[in-house]
Amino acid sequence: MLLENAVIKLNNINWALVGTVISEEDTKLGYEFLRRMAQFYKSEQLKPMPPAFTNVAKLLGDQGEELDISAYCSSEAVAYLNQNSYVKRIFEYYLQLAKYAENNTGISQYLDIYEPLIKLFERGGSFTIKPLSLEIIQVSHFPLNNWYEKFVEKDPIDINNL
Repeated sequence: MLLENAVIKLNNINWALVGTVISEEDTKLGYEFLRRMAQFYKSEQLKPMPPAFTNVAKLLGDQGEELDISAYCSSEAVAYLNQNSYVKRIFEYYLQLAKYAENNTGISQYLDIYEPLIKLFERGGSFTIKPLSLEIIQVSHFPLNNWYEKFVEKDPIDINNL
């Protein structure tokens, strides 16, 4: 059910709209993604890796193959995501975690890590992520050197009404 809900969530994004709506509020979504990722590393007591390479399911013990997003998402989603392999990877990690969480109680809470970036796309915004930066397109730039130290003690931002 978690995987099915995650697939529905991604396929309900208006992919033709992604990247066309620019809002300064979207900075909060980038901030909250990094804060939640830092909280994951802190709570699991793991050595932080760059967010672009953080496969939460694998770090929690998933031994399965990494998912191919084209097996789950619409052709519009795949066409958009194929433009940036790091962004595609983030959404594949999200789906893999949803699949892994279905049979492993207590880890579905970590799906929330990805919620800010999904919400960004739902709002028509866009991001790019690389090993050393997260950019909310035409809005903000987050350098990822020492990202964990910068975000682990930050206060959460309520993104529910964005």
